[in-house]
Amino acid sequence: MAGGPWKWQVLVPAHRIVLGLLGDEMVEMRAASNAGTFAAYRRLDGAVPGMIAWPNTVLLTGPEPIIVDPGYQMQGDMLSGALRAHGIDPGDIRTVVMTHLHSDHLSALPQLSGVQEVWVHEEELGTAHARRQRGILDDVPLDVVRGGAGEIRPGLTWIHTPGHAPGHVAVVVECADARVVLAGDALGPDPTWFDSMDPPGDLDERDAHLEAYRAIRALAPAVVVPGHNPPFALV
Repeated sequence: MAGGPWKWQVLVPAHRIVLGLLGDEMVEMRAASNAGTFAAYRRLDGAVPGMIAWPNTVLLTGPEPIIVDPGYQMQGDMLSGALRAHGIDPGDIRTVVMTHLHSDHLSALPQLSGVQEVWVHEEELGTAHARRQRGILDDVPLDVVRGGAGEIRPGLTWIHTPGHAPGHVAVVVECADARVVLAGDALGPDPTWFDSMDPPGDLDERDAHLEAYRAIRALAPAVVVPGHNPPFALV
C-alpha cells in the first residue's frame, strides 16, 4: 500500500563476530558479510567456536517514533547514541515492537526508559527463552497480540511467522512509496535460503520456515529487512 504514513531506517545495523578459543588464545573471525561470518562459524575447525550476533534495530518515524527489536544488551549504548544522533531522546520512545523475545533482540530494551507498551505475540511468553528474560519483561507494560495477524497502528501491522520462535512475527510497514517487511529472524541466517525457497533439510521447523517465507512473499513488499543481514529489495 503506497501512501502509508511511516518512514523506516535501520538505526543500528546487524553485526556478527565469530570467536574461536585456540588453547589459551581467543581469535576473532569476520567475513565480508554477516552470512559469510555465519558460514565461517559453521566450518570453524580446531577451535572451540563461539559467536556474538546482534540484529538490525529499526526506527520507525512519522506519526511517532517506534523501535522494532531494540537488540542485544551490549549494543545498548549504541542504541541510545544512535537515537540522540537523530534528535530523539531514548526516553521519548514509548512503543517497542518485538519480532520475538530472544535475548539478542530484546536485552537492550532497558536503555529505553520511557517505554509504555511492548508489542509481543502471546506464543512467545511461555517459551524458555522468554522466561529467561522475565526481569526485563516484568518492568514494561506488554501489549500481547494473538492469532495470525493484526494492527499496531494505522499502516503498521504484523503477521505471525513462527518457525524460528513460536511467537515470531514479521512487522509490515506502509511507507509513502513502498511496503516494507521487517522479517526478524524468520528468514534464517543465510539469505540464500529465502532466495531459493529451499532451507536445509535438517533445519528445525523447516516447514514452518517455508510457510513464513511464502507469507512474506505474498505481501509483495518492495523491501525486506532480515534480522541479521542487510535489507534487500524483493523483485
